[in-house]
Amino acid sequence: MRAELEEFLGHIRLERTFSENTVAAYKRDLERYFSDLGQKDVDQISSIKRSHIVEHLALLRDLGLASASVSRACSSIRHFHRFLVREEITGKNPASTIKTTRSSRALPDYLTIEEAKELVEAPRLDTLLGLRDRAIIELLWACGLRVSEAVSLKLRDIFFSDGFIRIFGKGAKERLVPVGDNAIYWVEERYLRQGTRSSLAKDRKLDEDVLFLSLRGRPLTRDAVYKIIRSYAEPLSLRVHVTPHVFRHTFATHLIDAGADLRAVQEMLGHADISTTQIYTHIDNDFIKEVHQRFHPRG
Repeated sequence: MRAELEEFLGHIRLERTFSENTVAAYKRDLERYFSDLGQKDVDQISSIKRSHIVEHLALLRDLGLASASVSRACSSIRHFHRFLVREEITGKNPASTIKTTRSSRALPDYLTIEEAKELVEAPRLDTLLGLRDRAIIELLWACGLRVSEAVSLKLRDIFFSDGFIRIFGKGAKERLVPVGDNAIYWVEERYLRQGTRSSLAKDRKLDEDVLFLSLRGRPLTRDAVYKIIRSYAEPLSLRVHVTPHVFRHTFATHLIDAGADLRAVQEMLGHADISTTQIYTHIDNDFIKEVHQRFHPRG
């Protein structure tokens, strides 16, 4: 079934313009699905039955996968079989009556304002890497970027005189995100104008004007930013496991807790569905309880 998988991945990459991260997730889901089918001696598309899919999803739950991961695997399988029928590779769709279960969304981890300040001030400012890291962390907190968006930023995407950066998010969708004065200072003044980036570039002519560089002058990877964040977070013994994505949650939480309009936050985060943004309205339970106790006549 390798050939059918490659056709499907090409379809979602080129025709549906799914991001490489989403394509990779679909590929992992379907390869795991095929492996499970192989254990049942099912090696032809035409031999797959509805019961095989139901059993596979049950196996994923038994293995302890998060409900969101099981839901995504179900969606991957449904999309794959629907594609096969549409392309007339097969005449039946064994996944047609299987519903994608909406996973209950856990409240995301986030940092308090004090914790975020402590972490953003952790890098040493007497080194090139410390200045670069301060600029990265300031921008993550200021703009709520996905780590893939942060490492893809180009110099031509920065419009600091107007207070915006241009982001190409999931599905290559373009959006403009406001940037605060602190992030502008650390990225523009300390990282760019004072020569931190050019020193990291070591006079190499880059193929692209990537904003954040490694010590070797190459574009940073997502894994590199993850390790950078962890290196500063671990000594601080914060209450949550901090990753680059936690800054995205922190960005949204701080805005909404301060009264920001949900639609505006949705636009800044690049969420296609506002229900994805609405999860952040349920975070500050202590505040909600306080409001109830203060204002309800029987509080």
